[in-house]
Amino acid sequence: MPNNTIIHITGLKRHYQMGDSIVAALDGVQLDVHQGDFLMVVGSSGSGKSTLMHLLGLLDVASDGVMEINGRSMLNGDDAQLSGLRNEHIGFVFQQFNLLQDLNVVENIALPLVYRGVPRAQRQARAIEMAEKLGLGHRLDHKPRELSGGQLQRIAIARALVSEPDILLADEPTGNLDSSTSAEIMNILYSLNAQGHTIIMVTHDPELALQGTRKITLRDGKIIEDCPGKRQPAAPVQRPVDPRALQHKRRLSVLDLLHIGVQEGLLAHQMRTFLTMLGIIIGVSSVIAMSSFSLGSKKKQADQIRALGANLVRVVDKQFENERLVEARVKGSLGLTRRDLAAMRQGIPEISRSAALREVKINVLHDHGTLNPRVLGVHGDYLTVNNLSILGGRFFDHFDEDRSARVVVLGSGVARAMLVARNESQGSKEPVSDLTKLLNQTLFLGGTPYSIVGILADKDIDLAELEATSVSDPNHDLLMPLQTLLTRTAYHDLRSEIDELQLQLRTEDDLSTVGRAVKAILGITHAGVSDFDLVIPMDLLKQKQQSQRLLDILTICISSISIIVGGIGIMNIMLASVTERVREIGIRRAVGATRQDILRQFLSEAMIISVTGGIFGVILAAVVVIITCQFLHLPIVFSLTLLLTAVVASTATGLIFGIYPAYQAANKNPVDALRSE
Repeated sequence: MPNNTIIHITGLKRHYQMGDSIVAALDGVQLDVHQGDFLMVVGSSGSGKSTLMHLLGLLDVASDGVMEINGRSMLNGDDAQLSGLRNEHIGFVFQQFNLLQDLNVVENIALPLVYRGVPRAQRQARAIEMAEKLGLGHRLDHKPRELSGGQLQRIAIARALVSEPDILLADEPTGNLDSSTSAEIMNILYSLNAQGHTIIMVTHDPELALQGTRKITLRDGKIIEDCPGKRQPAAPVQRPVDPRALQHKRRLSVLDLLHIGVQEGLLAHQMRTFLTMLGIIIGVSSVIAMSSFSLGSKKKQADQIRALGANLVRVVDKQFENERLVEARVKGSLGLTRRDLAAMRQGIPEISRSAALREVKINVLHDHGTLNPRVLGVHGDYLTVNNLSILGGRFFDHFDEDRSARVVVLGSGVARAMLVARNESQGSKEPVSDLTKLLNQTLFLGGTPYSIVGILADKDIDLAELEATSVSDPNHDLLMPLQTLLTRTAYHDLRSEIDELQLQLRTEDDLSTVGRAVKAILGITHAGVSDFDLVIPMDLLKQKQQSQRLLDILTICISSISIIVGGIGIMNIMLASVTERVREIGIRRAVGATRQDILRQFLSEAMIISVTGGIFGVILAAVVVIITCQFLHLPIVFSLTLLLTAVVASTATGLIFGIYPAYQAANKNPVDALRSE
């Protein structure tokens, strides 16, 4: 093979299966093309001209034979390799021009460089330079529909040349032009050939067929004639390569993907795109709006409950520390005290029972080990208020309080733990049944002996509900008189005397009155310092959580259905878009786009639609929530996590429902795509 051979073909075949028969479009073609050749390919319709051009352009795959370009076999490469070779070494000039109607002159010319990964500024500069060489400098911003046939063909030639290919393939480039314009286009091609470009051109014009360096005649898929033309082959020229345009890794950039998606996915059909987004917008806005209403309602109800309390109102000390604690004491608040309880009992007749408690951290020892109960000093009607009863022994009386007696009452869980520890130390397997055996035994709290005078009856506690509230399990409490705790244990001097006051009302109808009264009394006794909280009762909190959970689940289900419907709409529109843009897919493949590039392009368009719909949904939800909450006097609450989740969900919808249309687009046959109308 001579050194200047650029294409070498031996025994090239391309057979098609048509039903039960096989059609031999090419059947054993032998051909060598040399640098500087201007080959004119002629033949009747169905002779194999187009098939040969498609194989030379790496748009189709041969059934058999050898085809080498620059000494490299073209028959065993994968799609990415063939697309790269097509992008770098081959330029196409089509009879139908095959320009993208939504791109201007510069963007059409620069299209091959998009798939080379050339930065936007550099490829535009290269495209403008090429346009000016071909007399298009005054039409750079025009779209194809605004140009004449000759100008369109000049754009196609400029696009074919912009990446400095080795081979220029021209498929009847003058077929749709008048004689004057045809002459201009041919003069351009002759000039390019003289500059060293290798050109292979299909023509039906017998006179034009003689104007090349060789004329190749095809019939029934075979070359029947290869004769010289009137032109002499151009001397091979080593053409300089523009490093700005070519020295880049082949990759379609993210910015270009976004640009294509916005320009061709959003703006090309604006109303259709908006209607497609509508399902996503409704789904995202509904989940955000309903959840915000729910959060606002929760906040409002929580504020009301803290202000009003419930049948069992708990006033809890905030337990300030350090500077805040000192500041509260300086302002005149002593924290929660028994005097507060006395003032409320005297000033609020709706209170039927009351209790006070204080917790202390202290080591608890017994003869057979240690315990870790919650140690409480209690005062008042503690058993009644907390619905507790004595299993055995007794509870504290006023004599225990007056004497600061060292007596304790154990929760059933604490008593059971003591008995289990005793049995284990004695090696006994006796079941723990009678907890009252511990009565009158001694415990050591911080080294001080205390006598067990009572055991609480076991209280059936739902641990799941317990975790949903701030109430502890009384089965694991160790109780002593409040006065005993205050007298016999050490604590911070500035700490509040009481950790919690518990007020049981006569009826729930008194909630509003008692809530205001409690705050008013404590506001006076605490010198206006807000160092206490009114806590939501356990039963009301449980009921509220259950009802709210059902509402949240319903909201999520409805919104999810809306988003899924929106995703189906995206899939439907993207499938229609693929059908409408088959020729565009063929053009992009012809200039070097890989299947992966096409898949990413259409997938990005679906995702842009869904993400944009998600953003509009967030905006719509914000407007609806602000207006509605002001009308209903609800607090305006937005969850950042929920906003991000909604946008991620809309993005995932575009990804999931866009995969199939993108896959369909990526797997379009380039040859069939270029032939589509």
